[in-house]
Amino acid sequence: MHLSARFFAGLSIFLATAGSCRRNQYIVPGATWYDTSGAVLSAHAGGIVESDGVWYWFGQNERQEDKALFSGINVYSSSDLLNWDYRGRALSPINGTDISPDRVVERPKSVFNAATQEWVLWFHSDNSTYGLLQQGVATSPNVTGPYTFQDVFSPLGGTSQDFGLFQDIDGESYALYSNGDADAAHDNLITRMNANYTNVEEVVYTFFDFDLEAPNMLFTGERYYILMSHKTGYRPNNVVVFSADKIAGPWSIQSYIAPSGTRTFNTQSTMTIKVNGSHAKTFIYCGDQWSTSADLYDSRYVWLPADINDHTGSFTIDWHDLYTVDTKTGVITYPEGTVYEAEHGVVTGSAYATICPTCSGSKIVTGITGNASLALHNIVGTGEPQWVSFYYHNPDGLFGDNRGVSGQSFIIARFASVSVNGAPPVMLRQRDGNAGIILSQPLNVTFNRGGGNTIEISGFNGGPAADLDKIVVYGNIYKD
Repeated sequence: MHLSARFFAGLSIFLATAGSCRRNQYIVPGATWYDTSGAVLSAHAGGIVESDGVWYWFGQNERQEDKALFSGINVYSSSDLLNWDYRGRALSPINGTDISPDRVVERPKSVFNAATQEWVLWFHSDNSTYGLLQQGVATSPNVTGPYTFQDVFSPLGGTSQDFGLFQDIDGESYALYSNGDADAAHDNLITRMNANYTNVEEVVYTFFDFDLEAPNMLFTGERYYILMSHKTGYRPNNVVVFSADKIAGPWSIQSYIAPSGTRTFNTQSTMTIKVNGSHAKTFIYCGDQWSTSADLYDSRYVWLPADINDHTGSFTIDWHDLYTVDTKTGVITYPEGTVYEAEHGVVTGSAYATICPTCSGSKIVTGITGNASLALHNIVGTGEPQWVSFYYHNPDGLFGDNRGVSGQSFIIARFASVSVNGAPPVMLRQRDGNAGIILSQPLNVTFNRGGGNTIEISGFNGGPAADLDKIVVYGNIYKD
C-alpha cells in the first residue's frame, strides 16, 4: 500500500495504556501494542527475521509527533513474540539524500548474507508524489543496525511499488514487488537478488496483469505461498494467495485467505512469522490494520495463525480474539472468555434488540446513537487489567477489491464510548465491514474484583456506535 502525501492531524484514540515493564500473556490482534518500556510499538508495513532464537521486527515509524514523511525505520526484538524490546532506529533520515525526511522509505525487510557476513535492509524508495518507484538498500554488520545507507535504484531498469523479500532455504534471496500503475504495468514480479543481496539480477516469475501489491512469500518445506493484496489505498480488501511447487512456477490460481466480506479482517498483508517448534511448525499471518492517512499512528497489527494444506495449496486464517504461541514447541493455545450477550443488557433511547442471523445469539442491539445507550451488568472481573472483545456490526463500507469502487478515500468507522462502572469513557473505533459481517475490537479494561461490574456503551459525541452482538471478557493481560 503506497502512501500519499500525509498529514498527522485528526481524531486521537483514547485507549487505556499498558503498564511499563509488565509481561504480556497474549497476542491480541487489533489492539494497541506496547513495547516493554510502555511506549506504543511503531513498526508498520514491516518485515521480520529470526536469528538464534530471537525475532527482529523492522517497521516504519509512524508516530503522531513525527511530522516528516520519513522519520525512521524502527527495530524491535523478542524471544516469545509477545513482548518486544525497542532496539532503536535501524535506519534514520539523512538530509540531502534519497532517505531525507521529505522522501518515502517504507516496507523495510532485512536479510542476512552468509557470504559477506552482512545484514542488508531493503525498502521501497520514492519521492512524495510516488513518481520514482524505486528500491533502496542499507547494510550493517549487526541485525539491529544502525544500517548504513548504500543506494537507491530502479530494479532491472523498471519500476517498483510495495516491496517484499523472501530468502529460501538454499540462501537465495528474492525481491517481490509490483511494477506500478502505468498502462504497461499492473504486473507482480519475483526477482532473484545478486550475490551480495544489494540489487536484483533476474526475473524469476511474473504474475501478469494482476494489479496486486504488499507481497509476502513463505515456504512450508513442501510448497511455496505468496500473499498479495489489491490496490485500494488505505482501504482494506480481500488478500489473495497463490501457491507453487517451485518459485519459478507454475503458480496456482488465486484464492482468498479469509472469509469473504471481512476484507481479511480489515488488514493488508505485510509478513509471515514461521515458528519451527519441537511439536509443530507454525505460521502466523501478519497484517497491517491501517487507520486513515490522517492518523496513521493509530494503525494496528493483526497477527493470526494460518491453516496451511500443502496437498490442496490452501492458506487460510480465522479470527481469534487472543492467543499464545509457545516459541519452543510451536503450539498455539486459545484461552476461553466469558460471553455477555448484548440482547441481555439494558437499553435506553433509540437502542433496541433485534434479530441477527449471523450473530452468536441470533440477536443484536442496534440504534446506539444520540442519547441511546446499552448497559451490560453483573460482569465478573479480576481487579487487574483484562482484555474485553467487543463483537459488532458496522455495514457502512461498500467498497470491494478494486480501487475507487465507491469513491471512498478514507476508511469508514463508527465510534463508541465505553464506560466501566461509571468511570470517564474511552473511545472505541469500530472499523467498517459488510452486511451481516460481525467483527471484533479489543479493549484493555480494569474491572473491580468479583461480580457487579457494568459496561455502558453509547455513541461517541452523540454519533452512531456500531450494532453490538456481544462482549467476551478474558483473564488478566499480564503474566505478573
